[in-house]
Amino acid sequence: MKWEEKVRELKNSDPEAYAILNRIYKYYSDRGTMKIPSSFNERALSYMGVTAPSKNNASLKMFKEQQIIKFFNVWTGEGTIFNSLRASRPGLKLEGDAKHLQKLIKDSKKRCDFCDPERYTPEDSFGRIKGKFCITAANIAKYDAWSSLLIFKKHNPLEFSLQELSDYFETAFKWFNKVYQKDERYHFPFMVWNCLYKAGASQIHGHGQLLMTREFPYAKMENLNSSVAKYKKEVGKDYFSDLYYLHHALGLAQSYGEVKFMVSITPLKEKEILIISPEAPSESNEAKEVIFKILRCYVDVLGVESFNLALYCPSLKSYGYPYLVKIVDRGPLFINTADMGGMELYGSSIAANDPYKVIKSIREYWI
Repeated sequence: MKWEEKVRELKNSDPEAYAILNRIYKYYSDRGTMKIPSSFNERALSYMGVTAPSKNNASLKMFKEQQIIKFFNVWTGEGTIFNSLRASRPGLKLEGDAKHLQKLIKDSKKRCDFCDPERYTPEDSFGRIKGKFCITAANIAKYDAWSSLLIFKKHNPLEFSLQELSDYFETAFKWFNKVYQKDERYHFPFMVWNCLYKAGASQIHGHGQLLMTREFPYAKMENLNSSVAKYKKEVGKDYFSDLYYLHHALGLAQSYGEVKFMVSITPLKEKEILIISPEAPSESNEAKEVIFKILRCYVDVLGVESFNLALYCPSLKSYGYPYLVKIVDRGPLFINTADMGGMELYGSSIAANDPYKVIKSIREYWI
């Protein structure tokens, strides 16, 4: 990502987007340099998959001149550092992942509680909500007072159609409304889909988490709400409209009807996408289609094996706030390294994937 050129182009071609960039973000681009002893040359290059280094060691430039791009959102506190070289660091490539994955999923069916949820999972006090392609179950180890599972009929979490995904969202909102009918104190819905164990799933069988909380939303949503309100008060503009305008001007966003989506320049981890819909995914066919196509592009084109999807909802007692969906890649399944470390927990997020390559893949898939 040639960030300096992008900023210059934006300044000259779209002063409004350039103003938004500088209003929302702090940022810089720099070069990280190092010296590599000749004794380490061959091994260093082999780590990055270079098996036949050139005689003039031109390949070593990838180490000696590393582009670092840093973003910080001054309103939300989100921050990310990009270095594309990190995508090739030791241990991140493994041959035969697809075969290993299919075997893992197949073998896990032998003793799977979720393949027969009405026998081997608890139910909520009001019973189960049944969709055409999914069913709810109480979470045996609850996150919150109202904490349940949305269990898909298909065992393989990476196999889903638009019809099936639509049913997942429709059933989820039936559960949200049922909880609200039982206890109106609980009016902040939240949905998470942790796909496979790198994303935090305890079972391979496809399933999501359904939650309702009271008094205030979960911490990250509450922080975002406060940031959006502060932006409106101090700037006088809608935060999400400005955020989308900027990403669109940078070539990182697209719309489909009333639904907008963007590849974030401050992703939590790799390939994070933000989808903004004025209607709930349970009601909006456009939202369902956008979420479906992005997920299928991630799995079928970009080779994503494990991901998190989070649905942020406004209170069931209020209107006017958009529905937000965030999707992030959690990395290859069959490696020993975690995708998050101390830097992500206590410093800034670190990302390797170029956002422009992600949006390019999505646009090509869309066509």
